[in-house]
Amino acid sequence: MPSVDLDGFLDFLQEPTFILTGSGEVLAANTAARRIAGRDAVGRPFTELAVSPAEEVRAYLGRCSGSAQPLIGALALRDAHGDAQRYRVYGARLRGEPLRLALRCVPAETGEFSVLARKVQELNAEIHARRRTQAGLEEALLRNETLLRELHHRVKNNIQLILGLFSAAERDTRSQEVRAFLSDAKRRLIAIGTAQNLMYQSQQMRTLSLAPLLRALCEAIGAAFRTAGRIEVSTVEADVSNDTAFPLALILNELVTNAFKHGCPADDSVVDVAMGRDGAEYVLTVQDGGPGIAAEGSGRRSSGLGLVQGLCRQIGGSFTIENADGARCIVRFPAQTLEEVGA
Repeated sequence: MPSVDLDGFLDFLQEPTFILTGSGEVLAANTAARRIAGRDAVGRPFTELAVSPAEEVRAYLGRCSGSAQPLIGALALRDAHGDAQRYRVYGARLRGEPLRLALRCVPAETGEFSVLARKVQELNAEIHARRRTQAGLEEALLRNETLLRELHHRVKNNIQLILGLFSAAERDTRSQEVRAFLSDAKRRLIAIGTAQNLMYQSQQMRTLSLAPLLRALCEAIGAAFRTAGRIEVSTVEADVSNDTAFPLALILNELVTNAFKHGCPADDSVVDVAMGRDGAEYVLTVQDGGPGIAAEGSGRRSSGLGLVQGLCRQIGGSFTIENADGARCIVRFPAQTLEEVGA
């Protein structure tokens, strides 16, 4: 019989395969198919073998009857024990007459779509794991940023507290020498606080912008010498490492303070502060209009400049003084001090 010939041919296929008539009855089934549906599958309507709704099965078979190319479907078939198992089904019309349909059933757990589904599940699991990791990192970053802001806030408050103690001691003492010492200490602490406050505002851990730093420092220093003159600032744009910013702030404080104290003979005196680039070096110049360093002869002035020399060595720079219509203090330091901020 034709069904026997078909059975022999279909046994070459490993997957359960059915041959159906145009009306949807099982005309032939290979060994793998009979193992699932039972030996009495031949001659039965295919809808009786399927757990899926009969309307869905008939609709799928109707689509297959009009195509010679395999159409993909998903069906659940009932095995000989009555249990259901899902299959990926490839159905198509066979050539010739009468109308015959071939259905090849691939178990869902071994089909290529299941492999793809597992890959998608693995990717989804990896995405979820990465999202959890990212969320943890973002939470840690937020916590660290909060701690950093708290640290900056505490430093700022502590600096203000110390400034208050210095001011109280300055008011209480009758010694001019002690008062002058406390005044100098306050200005140096203000210079450090100004650099620290800029670092807090910029939220940068490693660098500060040079131009805002110099202008903020000169403004803070000038506020203490309002009646002694004014400061004019010109500077290049650059980034300075925090390790350099604080010594540079103290250097500028010392030079501008000395210029106001010893180089501003009139209320309209001007102190010029300039930061420029000269080849492989940056050059900081502070010029006043006073009598010059040699004519001054002040031990206090020379002692303050000694601090500048020590700070210059700290940043790998040099310090010189010229007399040119007043005292001109020049600080030179390597450009890499500013540029190699990650070193």
